[in-house]
Amino acid sequence: MPNHFYPSVKQCIYCGETELPAGVSRFGDEHIIPLALGGSLILPEASCKTCERIINREIETPVLSHEWGYLRSKREFPTRNKKKRKTHVIVHRHDGSSMKVPVADYPSPVPLYKFGEPRIFTGLPFGTDHLRRTMEILGDHDGEAEMRRRHPDWNGHHVLRAQPYPFARLLAKIAYGYVVAEWGLGGFDPLGLDIILGRSDDYFYTVGGSWDIAEPIPGGDHITDILLHVLSPTRLQIRVNIRLFSKVRMPSYVVVVGNIDLQNPQHLITLAKHRADGKVPDIVI
Repeated sequence: MPNHFYPSVKQCIYCGETELPAGVSRFGDEHIIPLALGGSLILPEASCKTCERIINREIETPVLSHEWGYLRSKREFPTRNKKKRKTHVIVHRHDGSSMKVPVADYPSPVPLYKFGEPRIFTGLPFGTDHLRRTMEILGDHDGEAEMRRRHPDWNGHHVLRAQPYPFARLLAKIAYGYVVAEWGLGGFDPLGLDIILGRSDDYFYTVGGSWDIAEPIPGGDHITDILLHVLSPTRLQIRVNIRLFSKVRMPSYVVVVGNIDLQNPQHLITLAKHRADGKVPDIVI
């Protein structure tokens, strides 16, 4: 899918920085869904170096390299550095000794998280997040059988690095970037920036999903969809539905990105502009 570029922001959408340090000519571009997952929506000049480092080190590396690294290499997902693609996997024989096999032979299972609805919907207190998630494995049964045929000494075990909290932060980052791109940076009060930037560990207050896994959509890709939810006569809530890799059986997620204050002039101007352009999302009462 060809890249889609939104208008340049020319400031950091995360920390609000508007000044570039000496020697830096522009803010960094933001892939709303990471390039490593084949994301094609790009918000130009939208992140500073400090926030880029936080997102790369604490969110994208744990999820996209540690969790999805072997699958990304096997499927040849996009990467900025092909020399760092994983080529082999260390697994173990029946006697416990290690063995190295090519990534092409490895079935490359990845954790598959299912989340309950965001806690902001339920009123549950902080500290109940352990009740809000489960994990399954996205595997390749045919690949497993072929791996056993090619490597009969393999003990059949996988070592997975589950990263539910970085994954929740990744969803918050995707949803926030999408709303900024589609709605406008000044048109709402954000709720999830502390989660994205690692200033809060209350991940599932605004991030959640569905216990059900939707059926595949033939030829589908990543799906993002903005909804407005009426909280009161003067306040709307912005939510984003996310489904990654919709052409396979993947969970659906929802992120509460922020609020629109109908008494805030800038919010009203943004809402009026979208109404005039015919781009107001569905409103849920």
